[in-house]
Amino acid sequence: MSTLGVDAITSSTGGPVSFPAGFVIGQGAAGAVNNIGIQGQRGFGVGICPNTLPAGMIEMTGTRDPSSDNYGNYQFSDGSVMIWIPAFYYKWGTGANGLAINQISVQSFDAYTDLAIANAAGYALHRAFYDGGAVQPGFFRDKYKCSNNGGVASSVKNGIPLGSAQRGTLSAAVFSACTGNGQAPANTYAGAIAAAKSRGANFFSSSLFMRAAMALLSVAHGQAATGTQFCAWYDATGVKNFPKGCNNNALGDASDSTMAFVSDGNGTYAGAGKTGSANFFSRSAHNGQNCGSVDDNGMLYEVCLGLTSNGTNIYILNTAVAMKNMTGGNALSPTDAWGATGLAAQYTSLGTTFGALWATGASRTAYFGSATQVFDAAASGNAWNATGAGIPLATGVGGTNAFGNDFLSDNTHANEMCPIACGGWDGAASAGVWSLALSDVRVTSNSSVGFRAALYL
Repeated sequence: MSTLGVDAITSSTGGPVSFPAGFVIGQGAAGAVNNIGIQGQRGFGVGICPNTLPAGMIEMTGTRDPSSDNYGNYQFSDGSVMIWIPAFYYKWGTGANGLAINQISVQSFDAYTDLAIANAAGYALHRAFYDGGAVQPGFFRDKYKCSNNGGVASSVKNGIPLGSAQRGTLSAAVFSACTGNGQAPANTYAGAIAAAKSRGANFFSSSLFMRAAMALLSVAHGQAATGTQFCAWYDATGVKNFPKGCNNNALGDASDSTMAFVSDGNGTYAGAGKTGSANFFSRSAHNGQNCGSVDDNGMLYEVCLGLTSNGTNIYILNTAVAMKNMTGGNALSPTDAWGATGLAAQYTSLGTTFGALWATGASRTAYFGSATQVFDAAASGNAWNATGAGIPLATGVGGTNAFGNDFLSDNTHANEMCPIACGGWDGAASAGVWSLALSDVRVTSNSSVGFRAALYL
């Protein structure tokens, strides 16, 4: 299998860059079209879609107003609220590249005239903005965890999150109930792929790369914030400077006793809540503002494709793959997310170990964060792809408050491994925006594991 063909896309070595038809970028801070904003300030972390909206997608009241709760928010025909995340560059501080170790600088895509110049300045375009062999101007991602909305997996406030198995008495809050658009998803992790398409053929279960992009934005925002005005979860001491969530097994947050969520009424697990039900809504958002993505810390794990294993090696998804085309099988289809054929067609092997991960060692639990550099600062290649998936360096674990002490369950030697992220309603401090579990496989079924959908233009 060939090595990851990133350079042919990014132009970091002078190669061509492919952009979707009609690709447009904006200029300036929040409020300008397709601008990620200024970290620490109003509107950072979401933005205005620059292109013609997909069929069925409309702007909401305030979508273009950085002071609105709906800034960067859009609504699909099923009622789903999605946020637009504009493409952005990041520089990860190494202590020798102009930034302190683990300091993050985020720049809007229009900050550089081309990718090669950005790379030369130490900035990388995040992996989440590559799909189908092209640079993407951004992506739509669900604001809320998916719930069953008349057979459609929808992103709606106060919805009862879907599980890959029945949770208590909630027989309709399962993947298999999402039969819209001709889908018949299984109640397994792999079923999230078909369940997402109950909303439409181009939707898919939000990827591990998108998940890591949201986590990076949260850390960068918290680093730059100076108060709670534009970052409600900000903590000047740094001890609790991260988004809050439903994670203490009692409809609250383990690090913020004032947080409260509404029960999903399942009758068995008292700590499980409704998505978007936080009493202090903005504290549950990735950017500490009402316009952001909520419940990325706890409540339910989320299926996030992008990494797997064949029982020996770790495999990471190639940039040439179009997420909307991936299927949930493991047989002979080159679009299958698992199995030998799918691996050969869509993934690159990282070997038996990579960074903090191993595929042949004993199962272990580590925690994100270190006094040393946590993620690789590379702008291309496997190291860049791994950072984009949220894989820390070998020395980037141990646990620090800056990364919420979020946990990494490393068991990548499982054949057909399926990543889940976020943590559950009982994850306590180990749940969070970086939290990543690599212990389960495609056919695993669990009532505490759901997903949220995403869409490229």
